[in-house]
Amino acid sequence: MNDALSDNLYSPWFMTLYAGDTVQPKAEKEIERWLQTYADSSAGFILTSVTKTDPPAVFPKRPVPTFTTPRGPLLWRTNIVMNGQKPGFTSNDQLPFQKYVLIDKQIQLSSHYEWTEVDSDGISYHHRAAPPWMKEAEEWNAISPLLHAPSRVQTINEKQSSPIVTIALCTFNDGEYLPWAIRSVLSQTITDWELIIVDDHSSDDTPSILAGLPIDKRINKVSLHQNLGKAHALNIALQMARGAWFLELDADDWLSPDILEVLLQEAKREPNVGVLYANHFEWVERLNKQLLYQGVRTGPSHLSAERLLAEAMAVAPRMFNVSVIEQLGGWNTSVPFEGRLYEDIEMLSKVSSFHPVYIPQPLYHRRIRSSSMTHRHLNHYEKWKNSMSDILK
Repeated sequence: MNDALSDNLYSPWFMTLYAGDTVQPKAEKEIERWLQTYADSSAGFILTSVTKTDPPAVFPKRPVPTFTTPRGPLLWRTNIVMNGQKPGFTSNDQLPFQKYVLIDKQIQLSSHYEWTEVDSDGISYHHRAAPPWMKEAEEWNAISPLLHAPSRVQTINEKQSSPIVTIALCTFNDGEYLPWAIRSVLSQTITDWELIIVDDHSSDDTPSILAGLPIDKRINKVSLHQNLGKAHALNIALQMARGAWFLELDADDWLSPDILEVLLQEAKREPNVGVLYANHFEWVERLNKQLLYQGVRTGPSHLSAERLLAEAMAVAPRMFNVSVIEQLGGWNTSVPFEGRLYEDIEMLSKVSSFHPVYIPQPLYHRRIRSSSMTHRHLNHYEKWKNSMSDILK
């Protein structure tokens, strides 16, 4: 869409339709009437009442889902869409859920412009319910908060308070996922954070992506001259950390907008806590990069080294008390695989004796993909677990 709009910048308006939508001849007069009445404060037109055409059901006996994915506006003012701080529509790296690209742009523009609501008899929207296994309603409920959360970039001239939380994002050849992860950090409901990005000697486009990030003095970037592994990268972030709390964010995951607010509220009630952890949303990435919602994965109500090792649990999010992990010497790089694998289980196993606190609500989004480091080395876990059992005795 952005390429097409760049070639037609002199056209004041454009229309967005989906496959199967129909525009009848009488819609021309409707549109002419709308354009005669629009206000300068309006970014475009949204249909509030429209005929929806349904295709014949493939499986007539199956219940039809009642949820309809939000569509976004019909008519847009070209100059408003293609100008401003974020010109055009959001690209896939910034928004891996491209089905929401129109609604995402609508939300962005709504902070400065209004939308004119209209009815139409000449335009019919094609409505095709997604199969139940896609869980469209649950997906929208999980993604919507981040789409609606404003991105809060802090300029150089703004006064900055000392960070309460250090967010550590260690990455190796995950450049395509970084913009979405960083967007989730910039969208936090509190601003007293710092983000330390450690590039573990990536050979993909990570350096150019990091160079193109918005200038925000809370974001610090470190590029390593050789690949050292996740535990080494986390220790580098820990040495740089100025916050009292240390939150891990994997490069291909993302945060809920209120995660820091919720975790810090609980931290105030539990001043001696060693780690706070919660539930997370789980997404499976298909080969075509489509993300399928799997549901909420609950964390263990009680954390113990024995259970962590026995079940190889994925506990996310996890926010550590910096003084505790410094007392423990940071992440262990002397274990098998030098901390490149299972470093999360190793650290949680050690911190589990320092008053862990569980928050029973989803605050983090975890992406499962076949190409991840852990999934490519599943057969190494038994060797690693046996060595850890000896260390933790």
